[in-house]
Amino acid sequence: MKLKKLPKVKARNHVALSPLMQKGGIHETEKPKAQHRRDRKQSKQMLKHLGI
Repeated sequence: MKLKKLPKVKARNHVALSPLMQKGGIHETEKPKAQHRRDRKQSKQMLKHLGI
């Protein structure tokens, strides 16, 4: 009895899954207004936390 050859399973491309290889930047993720709003809110919270 002959054994069937098993199909080869492709290994995943670990380089492609690396977060460093992903596209990025504010234009990719969200609108600049939303980014600006979040930055302002974060800076206000920091100033409140520091007591200035």
